[in-house]
Amino acid sequence: MKLYLPENLDLDQLIYDNPRPATFNPYKKDKLVYIIHLLNAMPLMNKDLLSDDFISLNAQMLQKFIQNYNDYLNYLINDLKIVETDGQYIVGRKSTGFRLIEKYRTSVVAVPILERTFYKALQIHKNKKALSVKHLGYMTKWFNDYLQINMDAVTVFLEEELALKSKNYDLWDYNRIKKAHIKPINQFIHAKMSAEKLNWKDFYLMLDNNVYRFHSNLTNMRSIIRNAITYKGQKLVSIDIKNSQPYLSTLLLNRDFWITAKNGPKKDAFLSISFDEPQILYMSSFNDIKGSKSNHININNINNNKMVPYTMLGEMNDALIQQGFDHYIQLVVSGKFYEYLEEMFKQHLGVGYADRKEVKTAVFQVLFTDNRFLGQDDAKPKKLFQKLFPAVYNIFSKIKSKDKSLLPRLLQSIESYLIVDVICKRIATELPNAPIFTIHDSIATTEEYVDAVELIMQEELYYAIGYPPKLEREYWELEKMDNALNKLRERAKGVA
Repeated sequence: MKLYLPENLDLDQLIYDNPRPATFNPYKKDKLVYIIHLLNAMPLMNKDLLSDDFISLNAQMLQKFIQNYNDYLNYLINDLKIVETDGQYIVGRKSTGFRLIEKYRTSVVAVPILERTFYKALQIHKNKKALSVKHLGYMTKWFNDYLQINMDAVTVFLEEELALKSKNYDLWDYNRIKKAHIKPINQFIHAKMSAEKLNWKDFYLMLDNNVYRFHSNLTNMRSIIRNAITYKGQKLVSIDIKNSQPYLSTLLLNRDFWITAKNGPKKDAFLSISFDEPQILYMSSFNDIKGSKSNHININNINNNKMVPYTMLGEMNDALIQQGFDHYIQLVVSGKFYEYLEEMFKQHLGVGYADRKEVKTAVFQVLFTDNRFLGQDDAKPKKLFQKLFPAVYNIFSKIKSKDKSLLPRLLQSIESYLIVDVICKRIATELPNAPIFTIHDSIATTEEYVDAVELIMQEELYYAIGYPPKLEREYWELEKMDNALNKLRERAKGVA
């Protein structure tokens, strides 16, 4: 385990020139380094932070490792003058934001943790997270010495990308959700750190306790960088579910999927949702609906089991009697949903998108934003979706009526269960020598096993959802990094 500091930061000299106040006690240099490290490392857990000017540091998180964390922050801000703050704190909504001053927003270098007790505390925290995947040995065992990344290729790519983007603002990537550009240096640091951690075999493996998603070094790594990864020297191929969230959402349009029970959920309930009242609204097992041969889903704790009121059942029942799902389902099952919406956005709104990733982001905004967002100026895509698919919009809006996060959490829970507990488990049983690496809704394996893995994905998804999925292969190969640089060079010439 290592921490990262800006490559141009001579911390020892700064500390020598600016001794800490006498009241600052106890003090450990490694804890000071850790806070600086977090300002660059937080996006490793959430890539959306790459577009943020300031990084929010949660007080409870800091206090786990540094009881007098305020002394360290004050020293960094007021004495060493290498960190600045936005001074914005909103109870229950936003922690105070911090960032390095401009001089130190540079590339980073790894430094060891020297203080044994602090190192042990961080390691214990990491080990606790690892316990969440203890039962997933059939997935975690593939994170071993055979998983390699070509650091020379990554370094060449990142350094030239940074040089090109730093010279031209028009080349910066844009986060449509945050409505902000991503600073090239932030992108560079994130990619360098994620690649180096994999190279050192500093594996990060955990299962979140919200929607059961499996997180690893690969899930938050930039997709372009994954092209430098091999297993036992063999290329990896990821098999993606096309328009996966809309595809999985077709399950929620099935009236039989929603069942009531006054005495609690059945043993094989797909997903139980409890309320303040004794009644239960829950979704049935896949066996009840599609005759799946899969094991039953067993997810009983999502957001403390308090999600929606019991009265939602009647509303859902009435809404699901409606017709009008066919066009939506046809587009989703054919794998053409994103392409269709992209064309509709262009025709009706005059909005164009640079690539499929941008279209996907726009669709997520349409599906997952609060129902009240419909009245805002930026909600034109959402209004168009409502016009194109009124019955589908009605179902989704009812699911989100009490909590806008319920729809994405339901879909991610379904996705996680199918990928982690059904498909990967079956692969491990039938193809015990097939390496498997998941990136949420996709599974990567070597070329030797890609056909067999894809067949298992096809079968299990069809059994569970009732419609055959459209799967798409993506080969991880270094040539893609070269191609991406060539395109960036051409764009740089065009906007010079």
